[in-house]
Order: sequence, then C-alpha cells, then structure tokens
Amino acid sequence: MLTSCSSQEMKEVGGVAYGNHNIEQKEETIPNARFSVDSSWKNEYLLEIKGESPYLEKKTVASMQKWREEIIEFSKTQENVYINGPNKKQVALTFDDGPDSTVTSAVIGVLDNYGVKGNFFFLGSEAEKHPEVVKEAYEKGHLVLSHSYHHVQLDKLSEVEIRNEIEMAGTAIEEIIGKEPALVRTPYGSTNELVVEVAKENNVSIIIWSIDSLDWAQRSTDVIYSNVFSNIRNGDIILMHTDSDEYDTYEALPRIIEELQEQGYEIVDLETLLGQPAYQ
Repeated sequence: MLTSCSSQEMKEVGGVAYGNHNIEQKEETIPNARFSVDSSWKNEYLLEIKGESPYLEKKTVASMQKWREEIIEFSKTQENVYINGPNKKQVALTFDDGPDSTVTSAVIGVLDNYGVKGNFFFLGSEAEKHPEVVKEAYEKGHLVLSHSYHHVQLDKLSEVEIRNEIEMAGTAIEEIIGKEPALVRTPYGSTNELVVEVAKENNVSIIIWSIDSLDWAQRSTDVIYSNVFSNIRNGDIILMHTDSDEYDTYEALPRIIEELQEQGYEIVDLETLLGQPAYQ
C-alpha cells in the first residue's frame, strides 16, 4: 500500500462512504492520437519529492518520507505513473480537492490574470455540486482532471470499487464539459499495482507530484512559497489545493507565479509537460 500523509489526510476526520455503484464497464477507447507519447526520459530524470512543514509532527513527517521513497521506486516500473516531467525549464501548477464555491474560482482568476494554465484535479462528487466552477475552469483553458469520485484511498478498495471511483468521476466531469479526463491523481497519492492496472484499462495515467506545497498544513503563505522555491527544478509538478479551507493557497499564488516567471520557468499544463493527452 502506497499512501501519502502529505495530502488532506491529516485534516480530514472520518471516512467517506463508498461501495459498488454498479457502473457498467466501458468499452476500451484509444487515447488521443495527436500526442506522440515519448516517455524515454521518465526513469532517466526522476526527481525526489520535496516539501516540508514545521507544523507537522515527527511521526507524520517520517510516514510521509517513507511514502515518498516508496512511490518513487514504484513509479520506475509503471509506465503510466508520473512523478515529474522531463528536464526542461517547464513546471506545472496542480490543484486538488475542488471545486468549491470560493477558493477555486479565486485561483482561476489569479491564473487568468497572469496568463498561465492550471491543472485542476476535481473530485467527481464536488464537480456535481459546483458544475459552474468546473465549466469556468475548462472554458478559460485550464485542464479539468480527475481526483476520483470520493476522496478515499483507492489502494484499499476492491477492483470493482476502484473502477467505480475512476468511472464515476470521469462521467461526472464529462457531463459538464463534454470530455472525460485521461489523467487522474489518486487521493493521498494512494497507489498500488491494482490501481495502476484499473487505470490502464480505463486509458488513464496517474499523476503524482514532485513538490508538495503542504498548503493544508501551513499557517503562513511564506512557508507555502518557501516550499516551492527552496526546491524548484526543471519538470516539477507542484501540488496545491483549492477546497474551501485553502485561502492561503490563493494568497500565495501570485508571488509563486511571479517568481517562477522571473526565474525563467514556463508554467504549462500537464499535456504540454508530459506529452500525454488530458482527455479521452
């Protein structure tokens, strides 16, 4: 079981009900042929996962570091699991756990003001509650991707339940924007061979991250900023959140974008960074 404590796990109390939702299995489809997928760089340029917080307990930090080392080793043998992009002066800003009624739209506004693209890993259950925010992100040119349907650890589910989580989220998003995501971020980064296999069967790649802003664990925008710029490297995939608790993310974002641009980094979407289609 590969599970990160670095995402929302520490601030959430209690689980979310899940089960067999009896989704019919879809026919296999061929991913968008306009992408020439060359992942030869993947194991040649594999970054460590960075990011820390002075507010986390030692036990949590140790668990988080163990997961980071395990998921990096695991990704070496999985062609559809990505930690980072290639060694180019490009980075991707990614946002989990939305959409919500306030922070997600505010973050979209910041991205638009700076003319950069974001990558939103939306929960299917939340997308159904806030379809207008999903549509706003998509219509403004940002990628609308999947974070599963419920925020649950996929590596603790059965094959049928994993498939349901991926397919329900895909269906929820497709009903809003007319396209089904081909990129998913597993909640907590929880990933194992069964999760990978089900993702493959659904023509989906799994996107982890190489910098964790740990925005959910911080009490200062300075620490979020520092997590990015103490660690920034070519090809980084930067993790942030846009649920309603993450106002600090919105406040830190302009400074992060300005500094990335000043340092000469191109802020791109994951299609551009990875050469992988975002949609089915």
